[in-house]
Amino acid sequence: MVGKILLRLFALFGMTLTCVACYGTAYDEYHAEFGASGRVVDPQKNPIEGIEVSLGEKKTYTTEDGRFYIHNIDSNALQLRDIDGKSNGGKFADRVVPLNQQDADLGDIELQKID
Repeated sequence: MVGKILLRLFALFGMTLTCVACYGTAYDEYHAEFGASGRVVDPQKNPIEGIEVSLGEKKTYTTEDGRFYIHNIDSNALQLRDIDGKSNGGKFADRVVPLNQQDADLGDIELQKID
């Protein structure tokens, strides 16, 4: 008796796994991680520290050498803002960098001074 019950439970469990494996999960339930990295520089290619880098709702700031790495879910634009004014060598213009849906090393991103 117990053997038949266990056999039926395992069969049901196996069919459930087969359905999930064949059909996957709903698209709305899947969110791929997306990240971007790079270096923020001025027109003379000097690194800019303290630039706010945001990807969706997540934010980070550039390091002393101008580098950043940020990750988020489902975002298609990186936003750069100089939030500390002239303390990092001048006031720089905001910039939006469009992204594709894969991890990206954007290399050098140049910001223009707006003194």
